Formats: sequence, structure tokens, C-alpha cells
Amino acid sequence: MLVQRCPGYTCSKVAWKFITNSVTRDNVSQNNSFENLTKLLELDLSHNRLIRIESNAFIGLGKLQKLSLEANRLNYTKESFDTTVLNPLISLLVLNIKHQEILNILPGKMIRKLHYLRNLETDLVSSTEGVAFGKEFSSLAHLTLLKAGTCKLEMVNNNTFIYLPNLEIIHLSGCTLSQFGKGCIFCHLKNFKYLDISKIVCDFTSFKFLALDFKETRIKKINMSETFYNTAYPPFHMFDYLKNSGITEIYMNKNVFVGTHTGATGNIPSTLKTLDFSENFLTLVLFQMRDLLTLNLRQNQLGKMLEKGGYKTPGPIALQNVDLSQNGIHTLLFQVFDGHRNVQTMNLSNNALTDFTPDISEMVKLRFLDLSKNKIKKFSKVMTMQNISRIAKKTNLKIDLSKNILECSCASFTFIQWMHENQDSFYDILSYKCKTENGTIMVLNRLQHIVSMLKKECETYTVLIICISVAIITSLLILSGGLLYRYRWRLRYVYYMTRNRYKRYKQIVENNVYKYNAFISYADEESAFVKNECIPELEGYRNLSLCIHHRDFVVGEDITQNITNGIHDSKRTICIVTQSFLDSYYCMFEFNMAKMESIYSREGQNILFLVFYENIPSKNLPLVMLEVVQQQSYIEYPSDANERVVFWENIKQAIE
Repeated sequence: MLVQRCPGYTCSKVAWKFITNSVTRDNVSQNNSFENLTKLLELDLSHNRLIRIESNAFIGLGKLQKLSLEANRLNYTKESFDTTVLNPLISLLVLNIKHQEILNILPGKMIRKLHYLRNLETDLVSSTEGVAFGKEFSSLAHLTLLKAGTCKLEMVNNNTFIYLPNLEIIHLSGCTLSQFGKGCIFCHLKNFKYLDISKIVCDFTSFKFLALDFKETRIKKINMSETFYNTAYPPFHMFDYLKNSGITEIYMNKNVFVGTHTGATGNIPSTLKTLDFSENFLTLVLFQMRDLLTLNLRQNQLGKMLEKGGYKTPGPIALQNVDLSQNGIHTLLFQVFDGHRNVQTMNLSNNALTDFTPDISEMVKLRFLDLSKNKIKKFSKVMTMQNISRIAKKTNLKIDLSKNILECSCASFTFIQWMHENQDSFYDILSYKCKTENGTIMVLNRLQHIVSMLKKECETYTVLIICISVAIITSLLILSGGLLYRYRWRLRYVYYMTRNRYKRYKQIVENNVYKYNAFISYADEESAFVKNECIPELEGYRNLSLCIHHRDFVVGEDITQNITNGIHDSKRTICIVTQSFLDSYYCMFEFNMAKMESIYSREGQNILFLVFYENIPSKNLPLVMLEVVQQQSYIEYPSDANERVVFWENIKQAIE
């Protein structure tokens, strides 16, 4: 193939020069002659500042299929670019003549002989008649694609494309359109499939006229990126206008939307398969998207929303590809991917995730999970790792964790070991990096070595943790045991009083009126003394009421319950202290319960009175009783019968 270029200077005129007839493709910036290039298929004369093409310049190019004259200085006049110049190009399929420095209307008579032309790229400007494509264009029966270069159309209305009925694809990107007119703009385009109105300024009123027209077409794809500069929300009921059109793709990226939901836009059409809202400012997205296959929400502000909820209404969906990258996501709701059974690719890259915790158990068709460029240190949940391993066995799932600084420590050992065992599930795993506890950054190209090193460190660490844990638990047990022992009587007293309160109704003691004057605590060995002396002396002669366990305890009640009830219902508790008393479990129980009663129910009032019936050395007394002896009153039983009258009077006074 012969390629001829003219670097270093500008071609201002196309002249004639013989070039071999074997050339089938000539990609030149500057040119001289094409007279004998009968087999040439493509010719590129773009970006040459051409100002003139002679009228017979393209003679001999009868088989040429593609011609580019883009970005020159051609003017559609007889001197610069005669209307007959293109007539020899009878096989031309693609003509690119856009972005001329001198903006003008492409005359229809200049291309009316190009009967097989399919693609036309040209500058658009409104004519004085208001029609950019006049009647001469009707001869282009095969023209299916129209792409605007420099576009100065003031309006698109029902006359704009009336002579191009076979158009399927229209690119109006960057046009300085002020409005879409009323009427059926595209209705006569029976095969209309794709409209690009990106980078134009479109208000809701104009869009409504345009959208109403969609009801009468079978359009498949619409590009509205960088179109809505002055509105925070997509057009109201936008999807309702499109529901019967058969639309399959909508691109609304690079706008300034902050929120969108089904209630405002209407339900997504059942035919729609691709929806692109990327590069907006969305903080809220909520759609019913049962049939949608691809959803692009890249570069929005959905992080807060995804912490608390999802972007779809409840129910199963057909989604296969989801892009949530660059959304400032710190964490994801556990149920955010419920219903995503058909998702194959999920892009969560370029966020601020420190962990990956959502439930992916339903994502049984997942093939690629992109978590790159986050702040992930490890997968903390074993369930997440188990789900990934299970899915990978069925779909050969790949996960991208590149550009994360993982954690290589005992806390992350399970995760690192799992990665080692499932290396085939990670994309480019040998480039991953992790940080040790001392701050060293390691590349995972020696993952086996890292796992072995961590295993050795963590075994020692585990032993240390176990020893410390055992020591802490032992200390806590000892401390708890000591506290329980120290406050054992207090706890038992609270227990029995609480039990008594709930077990049966008991009248509350008021105005210092008690059922008994005294509760007599004694060992069985002193029962004769109680029967023969205490009861006659105190009840018989001195009219006091005594609580005697062998006489007044309730039959069928627990003995401990009887004791606490008796002490609580008595104004004083008298302990007949003997060696048998000290050796008796229940006697000491009665002594300690009386002591607790005085502290917690009598506001510190002394209700305990000790009667030493035997001479007991102080060394034989329990410390708790010795403390009472030293701080409170006690009395010894006299051996002389004459002194006993005074003894019983003292007992009466102590009780009263």
C-alpha cells in the first residue's frame, strides 16, 4: 500500500498527479491527484486547511467508500467547493465534512448524487427557510446516520428531518439548541433507533415536547449526558413517556441531579436494559428495576444512602452489571444486595470501604467483584469468605483488591490464610500489599512465606493470649469469690427478704409495732432453759411476746424463711450464746440475719442482744461476734439465783 503525506506545509489546492492504480487506501494530510486511483476505498484529507477542491478532483474514485474532509477551510461556493465535486463518488458510503472553519449549510444539491450514502457527518446551521435539510436530501434513500459537527441549529421541529425518512441514528451533541418545537419531530422516522442530545441545554418544557414524540417512535437508545445544567432532578414522569417506545438504553451521566426515584420519574420501562446516571451528585436513588440489566451509578454521593438502604424497591431483579464506584461509601447495609441473584459484575472501587460485610449469599452468578482502591484491611466476617468460596466454585469469581493496603497480623491471619488457599479467586494477587504490625509494607508475591511467618508469630501470640486470659479469669474468680464471701450474709439476707416479699403477702411494720417483742435464738441443748426460764420469766411474769422456733415457726415453711420472718417481725433478737450455739449452723445463721436486719431494715438500730449462758473465752468467739461484744451490749447469765431477778429485769429493759 502506498501512503503519501505532505508534512511541514499546508495544502491549499488539490492538483493532479499520477499514483499507482494498485492503491486501495490513501490516508494523507495533503494530496495532489487521484485521477487513476480507481480501486481506492478510503481517502482522508482531514485537518489540512484546504480552501479549494477543483470540480473534477475526484474523477476516477468511483469505488471510493469513505471520504473525510473534516477540519478544513472549505466554503460551499463555486470557487471553493463546486456543487459537482462529489458527483463522481457514486459508491460513497461515508462522508465526513464537519468542523469547517467557515460555517455554512451543506447544500443538498452537492450530495444529491450520492445515492448510496449511509453516514453523513456535517456542520449544522439554521437556514433562512428554517430547514437544515432541504428537499434535495430526499434522494439519499440509504442515509441512516447523521452526525453534527459544529452545530448552530436554533430549533429542531417537525420539518427538520422530513426529507430524511430513513434516518436511524442522529447525533446532535453540542448543538446550541434553544428549544425543541411542538409537533412530531421524529414520527416519520420509521426506523429511528438512537438520539444523542448530549451537551445541549435542555429545559423541562423542551424535553416534554421531545419526550411526547418518543411515544410515536421505536427509539432504542438516548444519550442525554451533560444536558440538564439547571435542574436537580430528572424530568418529571420521564420514564412514563418512554414506556411504549421499546427503549433499551438511557444515558443521563454528567448532569447535576441530586436525587431520583420511581415516584417522580415513573417506573423504568420494562424494555430498558441499560441506565446510566454516572457523574451526577445523587444522594438518593430508588427504582423498581425488575428487567434492567446494567446500572451505572459511578461517581455520585450515595455513600450515606447505602449505609441504611438500597437503590431498588423490594423484589427480585435481573441486574447483571452494577457500578457503584466513586460514591464515598464507608460501609454497606448487610441486606443491600438482597435479590441480586443475576448480578455478574459489581464495581465498588474508589470508595472508602474498610471491610466488606454485606450479605452476598444470593449473588450466585457473580463473576467479578471490584473492590480496588478502597481502604480494606481484611474481611472480618467468616461468612463473607465462605460465600465467596462457594460462589467461586460455580462461576470462577474474580475479586480485585488491588490498591488496598491489607493487614498482615494475627488479627487478620484467618483472612490472609484464606486468600492463600483461594489465590485463583483474586485478580493480580501478586501485586497486593499488606502492612505488618510494625508498619512494614510487604508485597504478596511471597504469600506462602507470609502465611508461614504469621502462623509462627500467631501461635506464640495465641499461647500468650490464653495464659493472660486464664490469669485474668482466675483473678476475677478469686476476686468474685472474696466479695461473695465477704458479703455472703448481706446477700443471703437480701435473697431471703426478697423471696419472702414475692412468696406471700406480709404486712409492712409501721409505727414501730412488731408482732413479737423478741426473737429467741438458741441451740437445742438450751431448749430446757428457754422453756423453763425464758418463757415463764419474760412472757409469764413480764408480759412480753417471744418468737420461739419450736413453738411459733410456720409448719411447712422453709426453716430459713421462718428464721428471717421471725427476726423481721420481732423488735429485738436475743441470742443465748453457748458453745453449742457457736457450733450450730442455724444459730449462727440467726445471728447473722439479725445483724443484717439491723443494718438494712432498721437503719442501723441495734436489735441484737447477746446473753452468754456459758463462760466462753473470747478466743473461741467468731470475729463477727467478737465485734458485737466489743461495740454493743451483752449480758452474762448469773450462776447465783438471787441475781437472776435483776438479770431478767435487764433483759426486759433491753427488749423494750
